[in-house]
Amino acid sequence: MIPVAIDKLNIKELPAPPGGALEVVRACGLEHTNAKLLSEKVAKSPTLALDILRISNSAYFGFPGEITSIPHAVTLIGQSALRNMALCIAIKETLKPDQLPAFPVADYWEAALRRAVCCQCLAEEVGQDGDSGFSAGLLQDFGLLVLFYLNATCTSEWPRLAKLNPDDRYDLELQLFGTTHDKVGYLLAEAWKLPDELKIALGHHHESPPDDTPAGAVEICKLTQCTDWMSSVFTAEDRRKSITMSRSLLSDYYGMDAAKSDEMLDRLGGRITQAASAFGIEVGEQIPFDSLIREANLNLLEENISFQEMTWHLEHTIEEKDRIATELNRELELAREVQRSLLPDESQKFDGLVGLNVSAKAVSGDFFDYYKLQSGQTAFCIADVSGKGMNAALMMAKVSSLFHFLGKSIQDPSRLLGMLNREILETSIRGMFVTMVAGVYDPATRRVRLANAGHLPSVMMRGAQMVGAYPAKAPPLGIMPGVGYTAEEFQLENDSSLYLFTDGLMDERQLDGRRSDIDGLVEVFARHSRTAPTERLQHIVADVRVDNNKTGDDITILLIED
Repeated sequence: MIPVAIDKLNIKELPAPPGGALEVVRACGLEHTNAKLLSEKVAKSPTLALDILRISNSAYFGFPGEITSIPHAVTLIGQSALRNMALCIAIKETLKPDQLPAFPVADYWEAALRRAVCCQCLAEEVGQDGDSGFSAGLLQDFGLLVLFYLNATCTSEWPRLAKLNPDDRYDLELQLFGTTHDKVGYLLAEAWKLPDELKIALGHHHESPPDDTPAGAVEICKLTQCTDWMSSVFTAEDRRKSITMSRSLLSDYYGMDAAKSDEMLDRLGGRITQAASAFGIEVGEQIPFDSLIREANLNLLEENISFQEMTWHLEHTIEEKDRIATELNRELELAREVQRSLLPDESQKFDGLVGLNVSAKAVSGDFFDYYKLQSGQTAFCIADVSGKGMNAALMMAKVSSLFHFLGKSIQDPSRLLGMLNREILETSIRGMFVTMVAGVYDPATRRVRLANAGHLPSVMMRGAQMVGAYPAKAPPLGIMPGVGYTAEEFQLENDSSLYLFTDGLMDERQLDGRRSDIDGLVEVFARHSRTAPTERLQHIVADVRVDNNKTGDDITILLIED
């Protein structure tokens, strides 16, 4: 075996990713890229388009409803996630198993996916872009696969390399190949015209980047360096050293203590399995982190700790855990009180309007609102923030406040949604968006004017019959700038009711085991059409929930009737 020197490596002779996928990766990194342009580039490759739709509809993203078109998928997942999809597809197609017949390609891809998920988790934990982390982690050792492709006689060395920690593996690469994966990775990134931050991360995650490197690229280098050691916790023979180095790097770079770093490592197994299913990568059963700790005999934080010191530490940890749990419960109760204050005051009766909100967790990402305008009309809305828990609740509070403030001066629902969209985009959280129906109801004339931003259709009933539905004609708030929202105006006739609701109402299973679709909900609305409004909403929610004590998603419903 003759090692291939890095200065004699001819990139043009190496396999290259499919042009269509790589073109999408590059386009995602451009400053002025938009969803339309990206959709057109994806559509040029039928195979890529099918993979994008498959991954978009997987549990990895968990979008409600089936995504059937590329423009819809690109709009919902966003540029960063699309880049990850295209990058993963492109890299998998670059070197197929038949080009490395004796090499365990599946083992390599499991290791690559583990680094990608590690880097994504760490980036999210420290407030950086998780999707950029995923890309860097996925690619950071691809140069090693290329080295095995160029030196097929070294295939038998893979098991030995796979069990080493990053430093020892780097030294062995030099002995076997005369170069290392980071040098090859940098050349590939240059040849494929990948974004600079990725190129720098691939070439400098084992050494410091140049002094003039942009701060963002330096941070990704730190992420990938930590990721290398975090991933080796699950594969290296000497897990003790990998855990110690992971904790040390995370502490030095991000001030993360050992408990926090261990807790993050403990979450990786589930996310790796979920990502593998979405991207079509076969992985073995993921060993729980606590099992690795026991195997490495690291249940004691230091080898020289005495039994008495360990007992004290355990008691102190339990006390601290109890204190934090008590404090957290107190904070959650305060958060619940704040959310309740944002909903309409039940003591103030509004003719023709009543609403109900049921949270899946301690706090909710759904909300409804209505209030009197100086004209005598009533402004109203219902909205659903993507996700659940505290992040969704904070976004809900922001959007609710914006609606309450802006809606008093902007009484055209279409203009109001446009303003909300601009405000949300200015300070949006990555990957979060809001579906909303906003409108104005005139109790004197019974006229309703509403606009729908990516929300479920509003349904009008007359007695037990559905007589109208008002679906969305524009995407949710916070996804793309410059969206034009349109309003519809109609009459609320005698004996008519207008129902607005969030997807939590449709996600629940009814008593017969069926999921609630629009037709099923209409049946429920009709069943209780003669019940008083407040009690009616309670009966409707009860009918679509198998377990009245639990709900899988936030449920919100708003009723308007004469």
